[in-house]
Amino acid sequence: MTEIPLIASLHLIVGATTVAAGAGALVFRKGSLLHRTAGNMFFVAMLVLCASGLYMSITRSIIFTFFLAMLSLYLVLTGWVTALRKDGEIGRFEKTAFLAILLNSAALTALGCVASFGWWNVGDEVPPSAFFVLAGLAALFGVFDFHTIIRRGLNRKQRIIRHLWRMCFSMFIATGIFFLGNNDLLPDALRTPLFLITPVFAVLLAMIFWIVRIQITRPVSVVSDTSMLNAPQTK
Repeated sequence: MTEIPLIASLHLIVGATTVAAGAGALVFRKGSLLHRTAGNMFFVAMLVLCASGLYMSITRSIIFTFFLAMLSLYLVLTGWVTALRKDGEIGRFEKTAFLAILLNSAALTALGCVASFGWWNVGDEVPPSAFFVLAGLAALFGVFDFHTIIRRGLNRKQRIIRHLWRMCFSMFIATGIFFLGNNDLLPDALRTPLFLITPVFAVLLAMIFWIVRIQITRPVSVVSDTSMLNAPQTK
């Protein structure tokens, strides 16, 4: 399959937009207009980034990044829908996402076994253990989904935390790929280990900070009463 050069350029531009918008959403006060605006930009940019990432993974036959893009898409979609839900509400989307992430985990485990035993060359420059790590993360996310389903929804504070860590983790993946996977596109002066690693771990630190703060304080509103982007309620 021949890759369209424009898609690669779009992927880079959207990646930078995703990192900038995500940083804004992390910095601005949760529930504020600035936070929702940055969050909306981050959500849309992540959708485009995942779509272009999936396309380039297919055209370049890179299986690992294909599943990485799928995992990012799953996280940002489930995090977004969590913010749209009312307290104690779930729908078909959560159940579908749960099945999808379990299938994702099973496929990654199978690929890890295939790569480990040399039954098939997956064509990636990553060790087989990377597939198992990603499979483990997918399974863990599935456990959280199952917990949400059997509880038939979450209370306000639980929803905020679920929304927060899923959006942050998707940003962590996007930031890691942007600064560590594509650092050859950055100026030489900026390609130092400290500069490249700092923004990646800053996302994790910010996520931990907000989770702890929400746990010990009164929960703030994640979205407005009319919901983000005035989207209809997801079934």
